[in-house]
Amino acid sequence: MNNTTVGIIGGTRGMGHWFAGLLSKEGCAVHVSGRKTTLQAKEIAKTCDVVVVAVPISATAEVIKLVGPLLTKDKLFMDLTSLKKEPVELMLASSPAEVIGCHPLFGPTLKEISGQNVILCPARGTKWLSWLKKVFKKNKLVILESTPEKHDQMMAIIQVLTHLHTISLGTALAATGIPLAEINKFSTPIFQAKLDIIKKVFTESPELYANIIIRNPDTGKMLNIYEKALTDISQIIKFGGETKFKEVLDITAKKLF
Repeated sequence: MNNTTVGIIGGTRGMGHWFAGLLSKEGCAVHVSGRKTTLQAKEIAKTCDVVVVAVPISATAEVIKLVGPLLTKDKLFMDLTSLKKEPVELMLASSPAEVIGCHPLFGPTLKEISGQNVILCPARGTKWLSWLKKVFKKNKLVILESTPEKHDQMMAIIQVLTHLHTISLGTALAATGIPLAEINKFSTPIFQAKLDIIKKVFTESPELYANIIIRNPDTGKMLNIYEKALTDISQIIKFGGETKFKEVLDITAKKLF
């Protein structure tokens, strides 16, 4: 690993910055580029063994098309975005390099990554896949290989459905017209934990969550499922009564657990 040069486009913050730190610790020579760095994406593509795209989802396709043709077949082209199908297809189409889609399923501020999940979508070549797995296994990450299509389908549940719920809850709280300062006087630990998540989604990186939801090909399906669940619950509360409501909870619990 000591002779491996890695270039991370979008490596000045977020998951790109996290990955840069991980690979530096493993002895790789890591170079990063961003909107304000002197080093540019094209230079990284020309000089580095491993080229990682870690820009926001909305800019991923543009960056892949820009640097892909500059890579040779002996290099690794990979991304760290939350969606995999489109980026992997574009990396394959734009370059002759080995291609791996990668999605660490945790945030860049997590201090202890041991036991955390990371998804790999190998698309071309095996040499660099072995190298990448070695890095992750050494740091005790749990690796799961997947197709890009299945990854995106699962992220529609894990991310899209979750964020839809968070955004809906935040919107509903705002619609009550009651200031949070007043609501917090009655807050429970569970409510406070949910409120912290709502604040994160609405204030820290709304663009990220918007892109995760809007760009996932299965978002429409999740919207339909979520809307139906709310409608069904509403109908049960209005017309089914307490006994019926409990029956539904019991049936759902058996399906899930």
